[in-house]
Amino acid sequence: MALKIAVLKTFLPNCPSPYVVRSASSEVVEFDRFVDFMAEGRTTLSRIDILAAMQLFKEELQKQLVEGKTVKTPIGSFYMSAAGSMGSLDEPYLPKDRTNNHDLRLHHRPGRVFERSIAGALEISREERPVLSAPNLRAVLAAGEGSGLIRPSGMVRISGLRLRFDPMASGQGVFFVDAEGVEIRSPFYPLILPGTVLASVPEALVPGSYALVLRAAVNGKDVREARFEGVAISA
Repeated sequence: MALKIAVLKTFLPNCPSPYVVRSASSEVVEFDRFVDFMAEGRTTLSRIDILAAMQLFKEELQKQLVEGKTVKTPIGSFYMSAAGSMGSLDEPYLPKDRTNNHDLRLHHRPGRVFERSIAGALEISREERPVLSAPNLRAVLAAGEGSGLIRPSGMVRISGLRLRFDPMASGQGVFFVDAEGVEIRSPFYPLILPGTVLASVPEALVPGSYALVLRAAVNGKDVREARFEGVAISA
């Protein structure tokens, strides 16, 4: 098991880098299972003893926090924090009133030694997280061509996910992009389905290697693209 990370493209204008890292847990351990783990560890305590100790920990922590104290534990400090804004110095603080932004929250500040001990032993696995608002290309093959070669004026079969687009919108569709960045849009689409698209190969393409770009407004408003590199156009 490991902490899962994914590198995602960000569309926030104030972000200094084009990609951001996001993480997800490998699994959720419920409390009962966590107690079982502790009972199997280095302890003479029974499962019942551990449950009683955890309940006592919860009750005593609550008592101290209610008194506005910070409670230090082997895993870090627990404390309550107040937040909100006021229009005047004498305005009452009413966190139970949902008509204002007054709020009380429980915070946990992990101990540095404890946090470093976890970070030092933590394994990380990188995964691809799908962007559900963008198309996804899986394969590009020649269609209706016995040789399997993609030729100008021929057809390509594109497979993937979320491929449906509006063929009447000039900014959407299938584009062939050469090494110089010059792109030519496919002029004809006999089939447009979410998982499969048939597109004509522009007659003006010269033999060489191209990137096939499919642009679609998957969510109905924002046009996103997916690229498939290394599409060979034959004479």
